[in-house]
Amino acid sequence: MRGDEEYPGQSTVAIYAKSYTVEPAEGNGQQELPLPLLAKRILEVATLHAESWGVGYRTLIKSGQVWVLSRLAVEMNRYPRINEHYTLETWIEGYNKHFSSRNFAISGEDGTPCGYARTIWSVIDLNTRSSVDISQFEYIARNISDKPCPIEKQSRVRDVHDESPAVYHVAYNDIDLNRHVNSVKYIEHLLDLFPFEQYDRQRVRRFEIGYAHEARYDAILQLLKEEESPDNFALEIRDNEKIYCKGRIIFENR
Repeated sequence: MRGDEEYPGQSTVAIYAKSYTVEPAEGNGQQELPLPLLAKRILEVATLHAESWGVGYRTLIKSGQVWVLSRLAVEMNRYPRINEHYTLETWIEGYNKHFSSRNFAISGEDGTPCGYARTIWSVIDLNTRSSVDISQFEYIARNISDKPCPIEKQSRVRDVHDESPAVYHVAYNDIDLNRHVNSVKYIEHLLDLFPFEQYDRQRVRRFEIGYAHEARYDAILQLLKEEESPDNFALEIRDNEKIYCKGRIIFENR
């Protein structure tokens, strides 16, 4: 199924694909697809695929439930350039009572791989904020795919030590429909910990993030980074009481 097609109400397509173009207004300072926009596309394509099975946002919200991204790992050989067409493919690798593992392949307009992503999702009840048993979603069980995803699963990030963390005050544009900080906004704030000139010299080879708690409007966040090895940084967003997310960014020279 391609992105320019309408998805049916209950599809049996195990691998879903959608194509995009990097519009000039979307490009970053290096004239490439920005990582936060790629993360947004990953969220969008996952939602469309779930919708095609009848277990997407439009269905679950009627019961006060929503899918929530728990973990994301992206590894890129290159990023599509401005005016380039690119395609995201997604499929379910497996699931259990609490989590679903969904993978992605990102390819350029010539069909060659640009990179891959691994994601972990859960469903929460908006009233209780507790997880929902997703084994009840029969369309997931019917559509597990053995398509390989050749990147490592997310690494374990220990506590991050940073004597001078950046401080960020959560604002209106950080908040999503669930009234907490949008998952992509965390990525943007972590990427902003590094200077513009670094992105001219290097690209993000791998980015990881794992979400732990929900940050709300008006929260005061501390953004920490620690270089564990050359070009390999552990990341963390926290306040004085809790850790909201941990992550990792690995750079490589252009």
